[in-house]
Amino acid sequence: MTGAETGSRLRRHTVARFVDSPWLGWLAAFGLFLLSRPYSGVHHDGRLYVGDALAKLDPGGVGRDLIFVHDGQFGFSIYTALLARLIAALGLSGATLVIVIVTLLAWFAALVLLIEHLLADRSPGERWVALVFAATLPPLYGAMNVIGFGEPYATPRGLAEAAGLLGMAGYLSGRRILGLGACVLAMLFHPIMGLCAAAAIGLAICLEDRRWLWAGLAALGVVTIAGLFHLPLADRIVTVMDPAWRAIVETRSPILFPSLWSAETWGRLAVQACTLAAAASLLTGAPQRLALGALSAGLAGVAAAALLGDHFSLLLFLQAQTWRTLEPMAVLSAISLALVCIAAPRKGASSLIGLAFLGLGWMFRDIGDLGWLAAPVGLAFWLVGDRARLSHPRTYGAIAVGVLAVGLLGYAALRAFALRQTLARLPDSWPFSQGLVWSSDLPTLLIVTVLGLWFALSWTPPSRTMRLVGLFVIGLLAALLWDDRSDYVRQRDLGRDPALVSMLASAPGDVLWLSGDVEPWVVAGRSSWGSKVQSAGIVFSRPLAMALHDRVARLEAAGLVGPDWIRPLTLEALKPPRLEPSKVRGFCGAPDAPAWIVSPLWDGEAGLDSRLGAKTWSPKAPYAEDLSDGSGRRWITARRYAVIPCRGA
Repeated sequence: MTGAETGSRLRRHTVARFVDSPWLGWLAAFGLFLLSRPYSGVHHDGRLYVGDALAKLDPGGVGRDLIFVHDGQFGFSIYTALLARLIAALGLSGATLVIVIVTLLAWFAALVLLIEHLLADRSPGERWVALVFAATLPPLYGAMNVIGFGEPYATPRGLAEAAGLLGMAGYLSGRRILGLGACVLAMLFHPIMGLCAAAAIGLAICLEDRRWLWAGLAALGVVTIAGLFHLPLADRIVTVMDPAWRAIVETRSPILFPSLWSAETWGRLAVQACTLAAAASLLTGAPQRLALGALSAGLAGVAAAALLGDHFSLLLFLQAQTWRTLEPMAVLSAISLALVCIAAPRKGASSLIGLAFLGLGWMFRDIGDLGWLAAPVGLAFWLVGDRARLSHPRTYGAIAVGVLAVGLLGYAALRAFALRQTLARLPDSWPFSQGLVWSSDLPTLLIVTVLGLWFALSWTPPSRTMRLVGLFVIGLLAALLWDDRSDYVRQRDLGRDPALVSMLASAPGDVLWLSGDVEPWVVAGRSSWGSKVQSAGIVFSRPLAMALHDRVARLEAAGLVGPDWIRPLTLEALKPPRLEPSKVRGFCGAPDAPAWIVSPLWDGEAGLDSRLGAKTWSPKAPYAEDLSDGSGRRWITARRYAVIPCRGA
């Protein structure tokens, strides 16, 4: 045999070993994970942490912003200090991209480790299906579609969640101290999220040995008594949020108050809880205890938020946001759906009926009470199982599968129509969004259906060549589509614009940016006088809440913004009103008014009144936003901005 032949055989053997190893499946699942979480730049809560990092780098500029002056949350995390160092080294865009990639890698690796321990007694194929389900199913939990697990944002939540998943894997491996230690590590990044995983592990330990439960209840009783006697530190437990502060927080952040949650929120919670409860019946030992611990922690967290936070207005419980204990439950429920799909065909007609109702609950979870109605019925059929004496089990099983198939096809048709309408409305400056495609649920429906049929019909695994081709296609799609930023966001995230900075140099002070969010911090290098994003942390700081509420009221009175500024979670984004010189002059006459107002000049509309004395600045790419006005909701574009002198003009 020649050396070339030997080398060729060795290469084929190496490729075969790789294809047959878990790594190929993990890489394919990671590609799907990235596709399900496209990168949108400095976005969502990442805006807050990027802003705080910039404030640390520029205390005399961005650092003078109200949200950082009255900081009530960033000091509890080491995250922004690390992010600030990264921005100083790599620049804003590079640092944000790197920390998001590191976060997603850590989160996915921890998920793999958790599933390998949780389903150690299952086949590699079953574990891989569970991994894909957890990586691609809708990750949202809590109210108003605001927060999900494994988010592609520059926030400490993702790193804390990764440490929490690592902690749960540690518990499953029998290393309790290591598991709880990982939760402590999570708390260094995000104390609340670290407590979520710790609660799930703690309750799992209590199910294993009830003495820990009694010890925990006794400790809770001691702390409560100490609080009632107003002893140092413990008195925070009984501190009540005053009505004025609460009214502002309710308006801006209704997600903190379960009494304000929609039917869809409770439907999603029911679907996730019932799916996890169904899967717990398939597990034994430590995996079952962890599933029940996460389920108990999630429901207890919501109960505490409803009773102690919402009803009694206890400040500590409103700030702790105990409903976030739904996160471990949400992750495990996605894994659980895979277990239910795999097991149902083997368990008989009653289980197929249960799967049908649970599946319909997952699909229609965001439509009124459908999720809340379907999920408990599905759980009931699942738990009854073989004990149900059905006269024609094959017929009932076939009907259940048929109903599920019809529901899936109907839901897919509805989502496809909605996606087509949504993509057709996108502006020329941002003609396609991978995020919108994935949020339609269509890719997830396809993946779940194919994998479900694969196991139900006992299909043989694809050939090595097909697996390699599949990995290549997924990797190529992830490489091409993961970065979902518009041209405007790409340019904005590069940092300060020299032309704008020069234009503002004649008057120091705050900037009021009328359409956008982080531009004053990122593009202008200034503190923001008022914005929607600033109010995200008002539950942690009463001075911040009162100051921002006053400023937004003044903005509305001056006709500069609409009511969506104080209600960003419950009102659609509104097109800012047209500026009137008399109102602008009155607003700018206040001693604490911003130095500048920056307002978009929308394409196709008349320019601003010359009496405003505006200069014109052009960003490096057009800005577009989906806004509502008198004619309905539509994308509108601005290629230029008016820079209006305000205080002292």
